[in-house]
Amino acid sequence: MREAMASDGRSMGESVLHLQMKESVSRALVEEGYSVFFEPPCAPSKFLTWASYRPDLLGIRASAGRQEYALVECETRPSGRRLASKNFRSVDVQTRLNSDLSLRRILVVPKGTLAGVDSSTRRSWETWIYEGGRFQRFPRACNTTTAPASRQ
Repeated sequence: MREAMASDGRSMGESVLHLQMKESVSRALVEEGYSVFFEPPCAPSKFLTWASYRPDLLGIRASAGRQEYALVECETRPSGRRLASKNFRSVDVQTRLNSDLSLRRILVVPKGTLAGVDSSTRRSWETWIYEGGRFQRFPRACNTTTAPASRQ
């Protein structure tokens, strides 16, 4: 595993793949209108708090009457146990009066590694499969619907 280097030359312990995934997701979220924060040590919004958690990326998009947050975890070697240990359930969101809320959890994994994640994870997380700077995106399983078969 190659490690990224901080501006002062210290190793940051992240693989090149992990950094590429984070940068690609960041670009995608910015294109969707989010402000993106890399590994924020604390929530940069008074409406959002967490304990013992730091997402790889946090996206915030707000407008009159709408608050939207995206918590992103990039996993180069995904496993259900690793994801559960991240304490992502400690996130609390306070909604403003007369405001709609959207909290997206996005799990990003390299192509060919999704088998390492428990299928129940798809109920809580959108899944983005990364390959060469692009994504194949799957919504949360509870958001998917099956259209009734048409009769002829």
